[in-house]
Amino acid sequence: MQSAPPDNAVTYKLVVVGEGGVGKSALTIQFFQKMFVEDYDPTIEDSYIQHVEVDRQVCVLDVLDTAGQEEFSALREQ
Repeated sequence: MQSAPPDNAVTYKLVVVGEGGVGKSALTIQFFQKMFVEDYDPTIEDSYIQHVEVDRQVCVLDVLDTAGQEEFSALREQ
C-alpha cells in the first residue's frame, strides 16, 4: 500500500485517447500494473491513480483511459 502524498503534491491529469483497438489500455496497464495484456477487451472507461516521483518530488498521476469514443475524435485529429 502506498503512503499518502504530501498535501502540496502536484497532480498531473492525463487522458489517453485514440481509435478503438490501438492499444490505449494495454499501454496504460503496462505502466500501472507492470504487465502486458495480450487479449483485446474493449474498455468503456477506466481511471488509474498512482504516486510517482518527478524531479525528486512525489506527485500524483491521475490517468483516464478512454474507449475509442466518437466524442474524443476532435482531440485525436489535433
